[in-house]
Amino acid sequence: MLGKSGYSKEKMSNNRFTLLCVSGSLRVPSYSWATCEAIREIAGKSSIDVEIVDPRELDLPMYVPDFKMPEYGTKQAGIERLVQAYRQADAMVWVSPTYHGTVSGVFKNMLDFAEFLSRDESPYLQGRPVGLIAINDSTTFAAMRDCARELRAWLAPTHIELSESDFSVDCKLTSAKSQSRISRLIDELDTFVAAHRVS
Repeated sequence: MLGKSGYSKEKMSNNRFTLLCVSGSLRVPSYSWATCEAIREIAGKSSIDVEIVDPRELDLPMYVPDFKMPEYGTKQAGIERLVQAYRQADAMVWVSPTYHGTVSGVFKNMLDFAEFLSRDESPYLQGRPVGLIAINDSTTFAAMRDCARELRAWLAPTHIELSESDFSVDCKLTSAKSQSRISRLIDELDTFVAAHRVS
């Protein structure tokens, strides 16, 4: 059960926390997904549980502002999984490719479903840290930052831009420099979560 801060009592007692990685690509394989896998591997060396949101598995419909959850019919299960993942996350990393100068449509659509958190005791992503990773173009950060601020999240200082050269031919993140920057980003999220937990 979540406390008022959004942190579960169990997590607070054992110093673990849940990091949610949101992958914004439907491509198979994708650099976004490979980046999330790299985050899971790097974060797994510390007391961090990593969950990855895969839009291909969720099969989300387009967000409709007037719809209540049941009105999405057979698509409701995927939406509920996403919303629950948002609620359970102590911190997030958003990873999106750059499509036509901004985030991918599927990434933005996933964020739109955070509207179902608007009536929570801590609405939207209030008080939770978010790290940003853009694939191929740093211009994407502007849209990501705006979304994070509108959702009341805290933005980690480190933003990471990755390109094709950071990955192997079989879509693995192999750049030592990029892995180091991801480690720094995870440390920032870890520090924020630890500092804002309540007893």
